[in-house]
Amino acid sequence: MTETTASRQILTPKRVEMLREYVPFIAIALVILMFWAISGDRFMSMRNWTFIAQQTPVLMLLAFAQLMVVTTGSIDISIGSSLAFSAFLGALGMLWFGDAGLILGVFAGGLVGMVNGLIISLLKIPSFVTTLAMLIIVRAVVIIVSDGTAIYITDGSVSGGTNISSVTAPWLLSMGKFPAIFIIAAIVALLTWIFYEKTVFGQQLRAVGGNEKVLRLVGINVTTFKIKVFAAAGLMVGLAACVNLARAGAATPQAGLMIELDAIAAVALGGTPLTGGYGSVVKTIIGAFTLTIVRNGLTIAGVPPSWSQVALGVLLIAAIAISLNRSKVDVVK
Repeated sequence: MTETTASRQILTPKRVEMLREYVPFIAIALVILMFWAISGDRFMSMRNWTFIAQQTPVLMLLAFAQLMVVTTGSIDISIGSSLAFSAFLGALGMLWFGDAGLILGVFAGGLVGMVNGLIISLLKIPSFVTTLAMLIIVRAVVIIVSDGTAIYITDGSVSGGTNISSVTAPWLLSMGKFPAIFIIAAIVALLTWIFYEKTVFGQQLRAVGGNEKVLRLVGINVTTFKIKVFAAAGLMVGLAACVNLARAGAATPQAGLMIELDAIAAVALGGTPLTGGYGSVVKTIIGAFTLTIVRNGLTIAGVPPSWSQVALGVLLIAAIAISLNRSKVDVVK
């Protein structure tokens, strides 16, 4: 038996497909081992991993929102602006109505998502163009409504000046710290997995991304369904905004700048094709943690932020190149 024949038998299509399935897990393991070797105990310390566990939840929730949209074959690049809008509305709601007003932040995210869905479905404008426009519009609305100022969440021990808007909510600040923020994210992750993997809605998500015409043939109103998908994703963004408000302790017009790219990267690192039809909640979680760990590890290693961005870009291309099943892609555009 020649070496070429032996290698072909080893790398059968089935084994290659199995290898692709484990790429996100292999990637995060290699990343952890690499930074452990470079930075040692500074990287592997409990304090650092607590920091990672506190930083990842917001990105993870935003990645869940992106996962729902991407599975249908669309994309949402407005979630960073929606995050800032939702957090500010949540903080305003607490100023106006007390603690219960935070729910306004969740509904604000759902509103932005629903508007995206309506424009895409009814006006037939591509999701990239629609959400790009919404990214600009919603960010401008936040700046106008806030007048460029922030609303701070305090524990009551510090009183601000007359020009500072603040809400006393120590319970919310506690939710933004470890382990509460991690527990909240874990509960949402479990519910999202059930919603995505075990419900009819989750199956229809993949069906729309795989072949939209099939759903139409079986009598599903795809137009209405897409509106629901974007609205559901928006509600997830609104929830992420509330978690970010708890973690950051302030609602600012600059919140969420460029984080939509991180959410897309987390989904892609999790092996979800941007063409839709397939996705995994568990792998998206791995993708979000991988992104956070890489940023954290490069910072500890003393790599300048600009080179960190280069490394993240290379990692993203490499992960997609390995996990992409080219046999299912006829044309690359």
